[in-house]
Parts: sequence; structure tokens; C-alpha cells
Amino acid sequence: MKLKKTLSLALAGTLCASLLAGCGGSPASQPAPSQAAAPSGSQTTPAEPAGDQPSWKQDTSDCTITWFFAYDFYGKKFNEKDNAFDKKLYEQTGIKLDIQTGDKDKLNMLIQTGKLPDVITLDANSTQRKLLEDQGMVQPLNTLRDQYAPDLLVPQSMIDWYTAKDGNWYSIASYYYGNDNIKDNDGFFETHNQNYVRDDILKEIGMTYDDLRTKEGFLNALRAVKEKNIQYNGQPVIPYMVQFNSMADVYVAQQLGAAQEDKDGNFQSFYTTPQYREAMLLFNQMYREGLLTDASFTVDKSQLEQEVAAGRVFASTEKTNVSIARNSLYAADNNAKILYAGQFTGDTNDKVIVPAKSNMGWTATMINKNAKNPDRIIRLFAYLNTKESVLDNEYGADAWTLDETGHVVRDPEVQALAEDNPTEFTARYAGDMGWTSDFTFIQGTRPKADSVWSEDIYLHTHDDRIVIYDDKSFSDVAPEAGSDEAAIDARIKEYKQQALGRIITAPTAEKCEAELDAALAEMENLGLSKLTAYQNELFQQNKKKLGLKFAYPGNE
Repeated sequence: MKLKKTLSLALAGTLCASLLAGCGGSPASQPAPSQAAAPSGSQTTPAEPAGDQPSWKQDTSDCTITWFFAYDFYGKKFNEKDNAFDKKLYEQTGIKLDIQTGDKDKLNMLIQTGKLPDVITLDANSTQRKLLEDQGMVQPLNTLRDQYAPDLLVPQSMIDWYTAKDGNWYSIASYYYGNDNIKDNDGFFETHNQNYVRDDILKEIGMTYDDLRTKEGFLNALRAVKEKNIQYNGQPVIPYMVQFNSMADVYVAQQLGAAQEDKDGNFQSFYTTPQYREAMLLFNQMYREGLLTDASFTVDKSQLEQEVAAGRVFASTEKTNVSIARNSLYAADNNAKILYAGQFTGDTNDKVIVPAKSNMGWTATMINKNAKNPDRIIRLFAYLNTKESVLDNEYGADAWTLDETGHVVRDPEVQALAEDNPTEFTARYAGDMGWTSDFTFIQGTRPKADSVWSEDIYLHTHDDRIVIYDDKSFSDVAPEAGSDEAAIDARIKEYKQQALGRIITAPTAEKCEAELDAALAEMENLGLSKLTAYQNELFQQNKKKLGLKFAYPGNE
């Protein structure tokens, strides 16, 4: 393997989304009193750490950090002996991670009892994040950085967005996208609202990817799979499978032109848009023609991934339904490739305009106010916020180099392992710590065409047929926990999941619309208008923060 290029802190540029942690070693001195974060629009230029060594090298004594993830599906176990990423992290910082997981109910219990671990990772747009800030249960990162890790670099726009009412910054977000880190790192907005199909089956039915760019063309492809009785390994292929307990209904409505901002610039519910009605009629037509089965109403993410990996699904909507599973399918059969199929237009749009996927970040990571050794914690962030660590996490520790153009060149053996056995690759080399990554580092250094997926990845991130817009204004409108609006939101979401089955499985299109009208009436009875008015207030505040008159490009 080529000797890895040295990546200086200067090269890291404006770094984003880092890992947070709390340490269980000897307590360090407590941080200084809170100081306000830098004003909006200013450039953060922290001083260099003392001496020539980075901040995380100033103390590398053994230290264990307890870190809670509000995601009970996360199964990582820190292993500094057998995992190359974990070993390197420990050698560089002296830190080991005690990873704890649980659902949102467990998080609420930890908050109520005051028994939070050193570090907490949760949904960036959750009300629990704001509660932790408002109740003084987490430490300001701006103070810790100034005192202990001046080499921790993050985008100023992220600090601006996450600065709380008291003027302090408490959260580092994963997968955060702002104009600054996109520009500095050659990044771009991404969306998960994408359709994918089996390339081999598309060829078998004699259709092209261009055919899939309209609603009718997409339907015709599904019909062809059913009519030709396409089978794989002796089993019939399901033309289309999604998760209706996820975002499938909203994603398809968005492709057809639905937006959460009306023509006057006010917040609106997806459910009341004409494009949501169009999406329900489309799903109903799929169901009545046998292109969509009952499985989409009951399948969970892991079950859907299993179906995709087994080759039993022709088409699906939402990137994460196939992004991992297609690797397993391809490893078993190199002819069975699942590729990006774009999005389709509908009755009211000739251009697809979809929101980015959580530009404000997927997760937020915070430091417990009672965490020991905040100096070690914030210095760990500085280490994990380097480009080197982010690329180690993605491609495997010390399993890549940068070529003369700044693009990653992967170690062939490790790359082959990642493609043939993703599970073993993660266990041996990768960090599985993308929770806090600045993904623009990955975007700007992607390997040139050296992977079976290289062309596909480029296509789905550089598709000039669609517009991907910043979704921050829409993301942070969740009602405050315990409020009337929060209760309304929960009741409407629960009711909608129940109603979807009746709407989509209706025996006729007319009955489908009648069921949708009944559902909308019940949502109104449950308080939809009150909830929308509440969200509109937050939405207008968010637009003001970003200096926007309209947040949806179709309204400009």
C-alpha cells in the first residue's frame, strides 16, 4: 500500500460534524463560564494548540467515555484490538468508547432521572435536543473549544444554526450541509428521495432509464415485470416494494411536486396538497394492478433490505432501502445490479424539485454537563473532525491514499473486502461512526471510477434533471415536547399510518379518494390546522434566520 499522505490541520479546512465523547479518567478542570458563539457570518479562526502537536495529543492517558445513542438498532462495539479504526483512535487519543444504545423512551428516562452518560447522540431536529439546552443539562461547545481544543474546526454556518437562545453552541451535527463546507470541500446537497431499479431486469423487459422519468413510464416498467412473470432464483420478483411506515408516501408526493410551502410562503402539510392526492391514487393503481403487495404495509427496514438483497424486488423508492442491500446482492450475483433510476414527474410538474436530506444534520451530539474530563472530550472531537479521520471511517483506517488531484485511491484488497463482504469490512477496518461525519469531505474526495458503483454514485449526485433545495427551514419545526401541538402531531402521525392501508387498498380510484377525504377530515378533527399554524411560526423564524423569502424554489 502506498504511504498515506500527511493531512495537516490546515488541509482540513472548515470541518464539520464531529464525534462527541465524555471521558472516565481523572476529571479535568471545569470549563470557563459560557461565552457566546461567534456572530453569524463571521469566520472562526481558532488559535493553534500549544506546541506543535494537535490538541488530542496533549494527554493520551487511558480514558473511557460513555456515549449514549438514541438508536436501539446501532450495534457497534468499540474494539481497539481487532478494528483498525478503533485501534487508531485509541493510539491517537488514549480514549476507549463505552457505547450504550436505546430508544427515545430510554432517552427520556435518562433525561428525567439525570443519569445521562458523558455524551448523547439524538435526532438533530428532536425536541429533546432543545430541552437539554434549555434545562442547562449540556455544556457549551464554544467554551470548551476555546479553552481546550482551538484546533477543532467546524463550519461557521453550523454554529450559527445551532446557536441557542443564550448565545452558546451545544451541538455538533452529522451530515450537515451549508454553503461554506460545500464550497470549501467541493460538496453538494444530496437527497434520499430517489428511485432504484434492477438494471438486469430493466434490460430484460426492454425498457430504458429515460422511460422511468415519468409517472406513466415508471408504471409501465412495473407492469412489464408482472406481465412477463419475471423470476429470480425460482421466485417471482415483486415489481415495487417500499416501507409505508417510513417516508414512501411523502417521497412520491414530493417527486410529483408536493411542497411544504404554499405560494404565499406559508407552511403547509404535505397531506393537504393535490400532489399527495395524486400519490395516493398512484399507489392505489399499483395495488389494484398487483404491482405493489401487502408486504409494503408491514415490512420493516431490515426485512425490506433482506428482500432486496435476495433479488426479489425490481424497484424501490428511498436510497437507504437499497444502499447496503445492493452490495450483498451484487456480491452473490455480479449481473444483478441495482442502480439509480432518478425520479418521475406527474400531472402538475415537468421538473422534479425535492428537498435535500436533513441539511441541518441527521444527528446532534452533545456533552453532558456532568461529564468528566471535558478537555479530553472536546479534543477527541478535534481528532475526529479531521479529514483523515472522516476518510478512515468511510474507507477503512489507513486503507486509502490521496492522489495528486485530491481524490481517494483505495487499497485494492480492502476495497475488494468492502464490496464482497461489507459486514467483515466494517468489523475489521471501518469506524461505523458516520453519525457525526462531515460528508462533504467524502463528496469532494470520492475515488475516480474504480468501483462498480462509481458511475452510479456520480449520476445520483449530479443529476441535472432535478433540483435539490436546502431543507433547513422545514426540518426544525417539531412541536415542543409535552405541548398540545406535540400531542396533535403524534395523534395525526399514528392515525395516518392506520389510514394509509384503507386509502391505498381501496377497490376503486373513487373509493381511494373518498377514503383520503375521510382521513383528511379526521386529521382536521385531530387538530391539523392548529399544528400547521404552530409549525408556520417556527418556519417563518427559520426562513428569517436564513434570509429567505421563499424556501421552496418552485415559489421563487
